[in-house]
Amino acid sequence: MSTSIHNFHGDPLSLDDTRFFFIFCPNNSGTTVFSQYLTAQLDGYLPPFGNHEGQMMPQLRDVMRQMPWKKTTVFDWEFIRAQWETLVSDEIFIEASPPNMLRVDQIEQVFGHDSSAFISICNPYQHVASSMRRYALKPDKFARDWIYKAKQIRKLRRTYPHFPFVPYERFVRNPQVINKKLGVPVQDAKVKGKHGSGIDGISSSFVRSIGFFNEADVAAVTRELETAPGLMSYFGYDLAGPDFLDAARENSPEEFNVGMARRRLWERHQAKARSAAEGGGIRSILSWGRRRG
Repeated sequence: MSTSIHNFHGDPLSLDDTRFFFIFCPNNSGTTVFSQYLTAQLDGYLPPFGNHEGQMMPQLRDVMRQMPWKKTTVFDWEFIRAQWETLVSDEIFIEASPPNMLRVDQIEQVFGHDSSAFISICNPYQHVASSMRRYALKPDKFARDWIYKAKQIRKLRRTYPHFPFVPYERFVRNPQVINKKLGVPVQDAKVKGKHGSGIDGISSSFVRSIGFFNEADVAAVTRELETAPGLMSYFGYDLAGPDFLDAARENSPEEFNVGMARRRLWERHQAKARSAAEGGGIRSILSWGRRRG
């Protein structure tokens, strides 16, 4: 079958000859949904580990989870490929581990001739809000992370113009845009999304994510994004205006309220954790004092 798929060198690649298909996209930006959708469209194999990422294969965690977001970290891709090949026969291995986006030059050396890829990114405000909910209330840090990763995605687009690029928001509006870019027929896809996301199927979680913010968070993110002029507009995004939160709330009050409820729950959990830690510290001191006495 003739497709629009190309390998890393830009040469046409048939589905029958495609062994691996990579999704180069930042974390918390839709990689799980992309991988589930592409698995159906390419009749591929989706690894069952973690959020369907090859890096979480038990035999590879000690290899691929060692400082994965540090650009200078080098992986043994020959070994990684050999491990992944034990999981598949004739299927296309769908690989969506986000840190791979930093090592595309290394990946090309081992997978370049018989593998292809897809490139994406999502709105920085959504990325930051999602990261905050999953990790910590540090909007400025996650905004800097987005800038770091967005610059890499921009570089990949310029280095590999033959790989399709579809921002997450465009995909949500019309998933079939991926099929058109790859030249493959549309297949029914069961997309469950990331575990614990609360989103089933392909639908926008933008308003829900933004509901997690307060005004100070939005201001902190915007200040960081302003340090990288031209980067947001390159991807078609805009800095938040003064009515950013109000506009999101008016767009979908129910979804916005879900985000607000998640924020309150997150803060309660953090308060309990701090209280427990402080109590443990006092008990430890008292216990240490008794032992010393």
